[in-house]
Amino acid sequence: MAAPVPPASARATFGRSERLRGRDAFNSLIREGHALNDVSLRLVGRFTRHSDDAPLCVAFAVPKRHVKLAVRRNRIRRQLREAFRLHKHAWNERLREAGMQVDWLFIWRSAAGPVRGEAPDRIVRAAERWLDRHLPRNGPSA
Repeated sequence: MAAPVPPASARATFGRSERLRGRDAFNSLIREGHALNDVSLRLVGRFTRHSDDAPLCVAFAVPKRHVKLAVRRNRIRRQLREAFRLHKHAWNERLREAGMQVDWLFIWRSAAGPVRGEAPDRIVRAAERWLDRHLPRNGPSA
C-alpha cells in the first residue's frame, strides 16, 4: 500500500505533541477507552481534551509477553510509528472536522513481527474501523 501524500503545508512528522505520555493518561485510556481487536493489533482509544491543538495523541506497545527480544520489540514499534506517521493526515482532518480529540494506544499482539508492508495496512484498517464506530456522525438524524 502506497503512503498517501500529505497536504502541501503539512509535514509527515511525529512530534512530541502527538505522543501519548504519562501514567495517568495511559491508566485513564485503558480504564475508559473503547477497544477494537484486529488479527495481531489491538487499538484502544477514547475521546479526550488536549491542552494543545493536536487532534490525535498516540502510543505504541509491544508486550514482552509476545515478543521476547528487545531488538525485535523496538523494530516492531518503529514500523508501527512509521506507518502511523505516513497515514495520520487523513485522521487528523476527520477529527478536526468533527471538533474532537482522541487518544489511541496500538498494542501489537503477535509473536511474529509485521511482514514488509503489513504494518501500514493493519494500522490504517484498525484506525478507520475505530473512527467509523466511535466518531459522531455529522449528517441529519432521521
